[in-house]
Amino acid sequence: MDKILEFISTFRDLLFNTIMVFSLGFIYSATNLGFNISTKIGKILVGLFIGFITFIIMLFPWTLGQGLVFDTRTIVMAVTGLFFGPLTTFVSMIIPTIYRIFVGGSGVYSGVANILFAAMMGLLWNKYRKYLPKMSHYLEYYIFGILVNIMSLLAFILFIESPSGLQIATQMWMPYLLVFPFAIMLLAKVIENQKQRIISNETIQRQQILIQASIDATKKMEIFALDKDLNYIAYNKFHEHNMNKFNNTQIEMHKPFLDYIKNQETRIRISKSLNRAINGEAFDVEVLVEDHEEKYLSEKYAPIFNEMNDIIGVTAFIQDITDRKKYEASILYLSYRDSLTTLYNRRYFMEELPKLDHPDYLPLSVIVADINGLKIMNDAFGHQSGDLLLKKASIHFIDVFKDEKKIIRMGGDEFTILLPNTSNEEANYLLEKVKSQIEHDTVQGMHISVSFGVATKVKDENMNDIISNAENNMYAQKLFEVSSHRNKTIKTILSTLHEKNPREEQHSKRVSLICQKIGMELKMSKEQLRLLEAISELHDIGKIAIDDAIINKQGKLNEAEWEIIKKHPEIGYRILSTSPEYSEIAQDILSHHERYDGLGYPRGLKGTEIPVRARIISIADAYDAMTSPRPYRAPLSKAEAVNEIKKYLGKQFDPELGELFIKLLESEDFNITQ
Repeated sequence: MDKILEFISTFRDLLFNTIMVFSLGFIYSATNLGFNISTKIGKILVGLFIGFITFIIMLFPWTLGQGLVFDTRTIVMAVTGLFFGPLTTFVSMIIPTIYRIFVGGSGVYSGVANILFAAMMGLLWNKYRKYLPKMSHYLEYYIFGILVNIMSLLAFILFIESPSGLQIATQMWMPYLLVFPFAIMLLAKVIENQKQRIISNETIQRQQILIQASIDATKKMEIFALDKDLNYIAYNKFHEHNMNKFNNTQIEMHKPFLDYIKNQETRIRISKSLNRAINGEAFDVEVLVEDHEEKYLSEKYAPIFNEMNDIIGVTAFIQDITDRKKYEASILYLSYRDSLTTLYNRRYFMEELPKLDHPDYLPLSVIVADINGLKIMNDAFGHQSGDLLLKKASIHFIDVFKDEKKIIRMGGDEFTILLPNTSNEEANYLLEKVKSQIEHDTVQGMHISVSFGVATKVKDENMNDIISNAENNMYAQKLFEVSSHRNKTIKTILSTLHEKNPREEQHSKRVSLICQKIGMELKMSKEQLRLLEAISELHDIGKIAIDDAIINKQGKLNEAEWEIIKKHPEIGYRILSTSPEYSEIAQDILSHHERYDGLGYPRGLKGTEIPVRARIISIADAYDAMTSPRPYRAPLSKAEAVNEIKKYLGKQFDPELGELFIKLLESEDFNITQ
């Protein structure tokens, strides 16, 4: 009966001690110690804490005899060595070792040995466990527990003399080999799980800090997350800033997001998007903000799933894309617009025409327009004047046809006007109206001239045929209009040149008289003489495109200015060659500054390669230039001019024509008013 009571008492003490181990183990787990055990101070603090746990356990031992006290310190020490490393283990041993020595008794040596053996086993197991065969942690910790407690029993045998250590080991083998290994296994698993939880929590905290820092770093995207009730669970600083800026509110965590949205339309729109995401849809949308004119946002919504794949919230990413939208709009605008006139271009025409080719738009009238004289305008007055001509014509088109979407610049001087639901009679009425406006407008003193053609689709006809008919009508009109307009244009250019430089008009008249006398002396036909007269009047028409400051410069021209002056024969040729009436003399105008020795310009023609009319005008032009006053010199006398001509016979001038001209000069009936 006494032995039974003794066993019960021992078992009770053992059970209480084990409960204390796990109670303190769970206390350790619950406190979630956040010591940074990677530092020495952290390791020491953890060691002191574990040592204090062991001290508490040793305060509630069970006793077999005088000085023979037993507790579960080996469990704690073994697990400490297994998980916490040498420094922590060494520190944790100090308190229980000192206390065991202080308690004293016959088991003091075995008690201290138990602490040392358990701690050393834990350290050795931790170091060499990687070499063990793969097994579950429960089995590994159980085996480890058996070995630790075998060492404890060995300590009893070696260090207890009275009663004999073997007797004590025999008496204590059951709790040490049957109970304690399970205790070590369970406590090791608790500590392992807790350490993993601490590491996981620290990792999560670091990740949260990193993620928050990352989303806060952006100053261009709002990022926030809401739970299923649309309450805030996360947001970045940029979102917080924008909510304050645009909604005049200070947001808070776990508060309803939609309550902060002031504009009713915006709130309804975003609410629909959030509900789509809550229902499992991830999507992007670009929106025009309701209460901010011309402000665009890109909004991305996606559901948040938990580990069970249930939707628990929604994330939103919002970015201001106003600049991008404006840039895209400008690119789109430029891709469909003519940069000069701002009208639509051929690309727009190619895409718009199939849309209009539908019964709903019948009758569909097409007007084709071609501006006359654009090339002459460019050659005579420069491309700026040509551009002005195109702009002015475009303004008149818009004024009459109203809707600029109907007007397309096809390229160069060609335009097309599309008039849906417009009869042929209506189209012709508009056509006469725009012609009347255009004909009263001028550029550089020249009236604007445009040739038009119109055709109308009234039934199921091929649209290309309709456009072709309009073009044919336009070309028919152009035959009558272009020639007259070109002649008027050339006369206007010449008149403009003379108005700007009256000296040029007098020069042309004198050159014309000289050429006529030479021509008559050569017994040229009346037609040839007429051509000589025309050349004389027009030979310097190319100077219309030369800056007046160069033509009227008070002094000699520099090299760059001289190169510009030398372009006027080519400019004159381009102006005159566009008109059939002047095409025969265009080559003469181009060649009138060529030299007989081939050193002239612009083509370096030589001898008889130079047209005869050009060789005549070369002499007449040079003589009048020498005997006329210039801003930078006095005129030469007749004799001086003759000597210059003689000097350059065969070089600059045709020698035969030159000799003939000198004889004419010396005759009594040759008189030119200077």
